[in-house]
Amino acid sequence: MTQRNAIAIVLSSLFIACGANAATIYKNDNGDFLKLYGEVGVGGHIGADFDYDEFYKDQSFIDDSFATMGVKGLNGKMHYRLELDYERENWKYGSGDMVLAIDKVFLGYDLYQTQGYSHYIEAGLTDTAFDDYDKWGDFTFDTTVETGEAGDQDMTVKYEGLYFDVIKVGASYSYDSESSSGSKLGEVVNGYVGYFGERFSAVVGMEGRAGSDGESKYGEQRLVGFGARFAATDQIHIGVNAFFEEEDIGTGTCIANCTNGNDDDDVKVFNDYVTQENKGYLVSGKYIFTSQWEFTASYNFEEYEKWDSDSEVWDTKNHSWGAERTWGTIGVNYKPTKSSVIALEMNTGEAAQDAYAYARVYF
Repeated sequence: MTQRNAIAIVLSSLFIACGANAATIYKNDNGDFLKLYGEVGVGGHIGADFDYDEFYKDQSFIDDSFATMGVKGLNGKMHYRLELDYERENWKYGSGDMVLAIDKVFLGYDLYQTQGYSHYIEAGLTDTAFDDYDKWGDFTFDTTVETGEAGDQDMTVKYEGLYFDVIKVGASYSYDSESSSGSKLGEVVNGYVGYFGERFSAVVGMEGRAGSDGESKYGEQRLVGFGARFAATDQIHIGVNAFFEEEDIGTGTCIANCTNGNDDDDVKVFNDYVTQENKGYLVSGKYIFTSQWEFTASYNFEEYEKWDSDSEVWDTKNHSWGAERTWGTIGVNYKPTKSSVIALEMNTGEAAQDAYAYARVYF
């Protein structure tokens, strides 16, 4: 039996056992519980532009269907979680296939917990610390500036703490990390500190990457990000997000099975790492018209050194937007129920797509 088939059987068993609705499978008087949760979504990128290097294929519509199912629980001070994702690998260097994979498998432990203070650790396959807040100031769903932190990683240890009821801190260490396409990243350390008040919140995060030691093009990296939200009124919310990154990218030299230099079977050694500077920011807003209708908007800016034809790290492509690009999004969200949403985001300016549309149900 293949690993993929085994995962599929587990996923099917969860559906049969618990049905399609959200469920508390188990709960006792001590607070221990086991819950089933998930999400099903259908949608995609409309008018996608392959020249922006964000998609796996040159076609006008890129499917972005997605489903996830998980179980999470508490046993005394021990937390546990298993989450399975079924998604299309539609990003750059992705396969384009619908792939079923284990997204999270971890155990956690409450070190200390009292009113306004807590200390918690977890280990396993989980999201890195800054991944929780890298888009904190962004009220849109898909079409905005990407901070580019490490995301979910295997062999990760993470700490999260709460101080004075409003200050949160987090830090994580990941061993032998990989990119979404499977390229080696090496060890990754990141963390954040944030203030989360009733109407205003702000968070600063940082990440450092050791690099792949010649196994992939990804060398060392330094990243800092910032996000903030402000509720001007109960209906009007304003957010900002920004990042600055220094990333070492290497050149690959084929040393075995060198047919055309692009085959997956080629063996390469990466060297001549050169630092590239990347940065971006956005300003976003949300207007809550009713409990069912929301309107969003954002202004976005990105600058990558490899786009600059005057830079030594220029990727030799004549990008229509030059060394930097700006674009905007205007979106509307309709929520038929408290656990579902139908949304459409339109893009203007130098965006990688004309629109993004989707419908999702959460349970």
